[in-house]
Amino acid sequence: MFGYSNKTNNHRPHHIYDGYGYFLTARTYNKIHYFDTNERKNIFVQKLKKLSEKYEVGLFSWVLLENHYHIMFYIKDPILDNRKCRLSEFVRSLHSQMTSNLNKIDNSPKRQIWYQYFDYCIRNKADFWKHFNYIIKNPFKHGLTKNLEEAFHYKYSSNPTWLKRFGIEGLNESFIKYPVEEVFVDE
Repeated sequence: MFGYSNKTNNHRPHHIYDGYGYFLTARTYNKIHYFDTNERKNIFVQKLKKLSEKYEVGLFSWVLLENHYHIMFYIKDPILDNRKCRLSEFVRSLHSQMTSNLNKIDNSPKRQIWYQYFDYCIRNKADFWKHFNYIIKNPFKHGLTKNLEEAFHYKYSSNPTWLKRFGIEGLNESFIKYPVEEVFVDE
């Protein structure tokens, strides 16, 4: 189906949710803080934006922390022209390009940066907003901001965009209407 091989791989499941939103998270190998400087975070943000355009991944919300990231996005067509999975190719490109950049900066050829990624298909409106709020809250959850309101301004995320669009009252209302539940992620 969809040009996939019949081989089953638990770490790369089939992705056939055409036209749906996804929540994606990935963490670094051994939870090492590879994104502990603004320079490294800026490289990630540039790659994320460039590759989301290339693979036609519509970003809803995203956040980069020091050893992991979360992204919510939309894929209209999950299959690339060469019958490859758009989601897998997007993640593979993001991870391989970031690994190359960081290894060049640190003069550490062939070092493994990423451990794995996990994706989840958003099921409904409430599920969307709970994951959205989880992303918004993440800088506070991980101690990169002093409180939730500061997290709304966290530079290495889509949070400032949503703050500008919804305002503080709108974001706070979202948290009241759709409280954040822990997402099953091995951070």
